[in-house]
Amino acid sequence: MDFEIKRLITNEYSGGRYETVDLNELEAFVKAKLQHNDYGASVVKFFWGFELYKFDGGFAQFFSNDITSWKHSLNWLVSNSHFDWDIFYNLGKLEALQAMKTELLNSVLRIGEMKRKPKSFDYKAFYVDLDNIIDEYMTGNAKS
Repeated sequence: MDFEIKRLITNEYSGGRYETVDLNELEAFVKAKLQHNDYGASVVKFFWGFELYKFDGGFAQFFSNDITSWKHSLNWLVSNSHFDWDIFYNLGKLEALQAMKTELLNSVLRIGEMKRKPKSFDYKAFYVDLDNIIDEYMTGNAKS
């Protein structure tokens, strides 16, 4: 299984740079842990949309919907999560990771609610593995 974080970060704080959690490092860690896992033939890559913006800011009108979409011709699954700059800006690394973990897992659970969902994809096993992988990442970053 391949994994990628698609970032959408507005410039309302820090000039649009989010540096509390290294998203490249997190993505590489999750990708390495999932690379030999198989959850079914219907999904070979999971894209997680990380959307960071002020919920009451000028960009908010463009990011109000949760998206969970299966690109069946490519066997890709896309699901996003929303984060509020006003809250995220003040979180420490472990608090931010916990919030990310919660939202990432919620984005996976939404697969079960899809009208047109992948027929051969064990999203429940994927959920359990992601839960454990993020816990392992958090444990390794506890002193950071």
